[in-house]
Amino acid sequence: MKKQWLFFSFLLLSMGSVFADSCNAPPVLVPEASPKAMSFYHSGNILWIIQQVWSLAIPAIILFTGWGARLRNVCEKITRIWFWKTALFTLFFLIIVALLTLPLEFYAGYIRLHDYSLSHQSIGRWFYQYLLGTGISTGTGIILVWILYGIIRVSPKRWWLYFGLLNFPLVVILIFVQPIWIAPLFNTFGPMKNKELEHKILDLANRAGIEGSRVYEVDMSADTSRVNAYVTGIGSSKRIVIWDTAISELTEDELLFVVGHEMGHYVLHHMWWGILVYTLITLFVLWLVYLASLFFRKKCSRKMGFSDMKDIASLPLVLLLYMFFSLALTPLDYLFSRTLEHNADTFGLELTHLNHAAGTGFVTLTNKNLANPWPGDLYIIFRASHPTIGKRITYFNEYKPWCYGLPLKYGKFFRKDSEVGS
Repeated sequence: MKKQWLFFSFLLLSMGSVFADSCNAPPVLVPEASPKAMSFYHSGNILWIIQQVWSLAIPAIILFTGWGARLRNVCEKITRIWFWKTALFTLFFLIIVALLTLPLEFYAGYIRLHDYSLSHQSIGRWFYQYLLGTGISTGTGIILVWILYGIIRVSPKRWWLYFGLLNFPLVVILIFVQPIWIAPLFNTFGPMKNKELEHKILDLANRAGIEGSRVYEVDMSADTSRVNAYVTGIGSSKRIVIWDTAISELTEDELLFVVGHEMGHYVLHHMWWGILVYTLITLFVLWLVYLASLFFRKKCSRKMGFSDMKDIASLPLVLLLYMFFSLALTPLDYLFSRTLEHNADTFGLELTHLNHAAGTGFVTLTNKNLANPWPGDLYIIFRASHPTIGKRITYFNEYKPWCYGLPLKYGKFFRKDSEVGS
């Protein structure tokens, strides 16, 4: 009993010391973006605009030149069976799209990152991962098109509703499968090499009320010098993944906050909220696609080469309209995403009380990832899925309710029997 009391007293003193440090630590200054980072930021904005325009132009060209209808005719000469004709059209269409986007993908994913010293990936490895990713997305795309056009054949007026609702279970399956069978095809995942740090992370998870936590280290240093960590999976596939670059570049306290942030996503069920909101947005987008398709079929059926959405030649129209309306609703999607990220920041701070380390960690992230801490409004609206680094560091400096005896927003989730802080 005496030993337990001594341990408990030591735990309280240790926690008190951690809390005092978080209350007395000096604020972390938001770093200025380097000239190289600003160049990366401005060129990235231009590249993003080009990518959006080109991604819309490709299906538009195929659609309004009649290439889609001619491609359908070619597939019909090969087979009249709906199942195989749909698969062939989708395969040929996606190959054409991949070939037309390859130069831009190669520049964005290889040349540009090497120019800014953010990647040391070999050209062979880049093409291997590109072909692998394209193959997986093509196979997935064929399955989705089969499902979509099967629903359109059965319900020409309500296909958008049924396919939109079906997105929920489909995304759940993908999120479950991705960390187990897909991600390991691109990089090597394994247990953390630093067992002492792993123990602290698992103890932090215990304090956050997370059972059966698994932490994986991934060898991203084989491809990049950038820093990141994330939470993924659902149910038995859930896991926290830490890039080995983050382990080597961040201090222990900085990494513990990052992991605490990721734990916040899990405890607060952000994955499920994200899937739900994605499904609702997808439903709205598909409804808009349906309405717009009525107009295009009425006005441009001769030019497009079809008048019925059951015709597989309508696939470029569906994709064109879907991408257009999705882009238009991107601000709403990212606004929700930034809200979740802010809540995860709050959870991570309340769980760890490592405000200063959180701030210095984002200074490191700014430098390693060539980030702009204060991007413009248009960037925030259309491209920022996270709060800006400047806002996050400022928040880390200011949010310390425990220093003033105020209640914690997420304190109800935390266990009291953890060794964290000892």
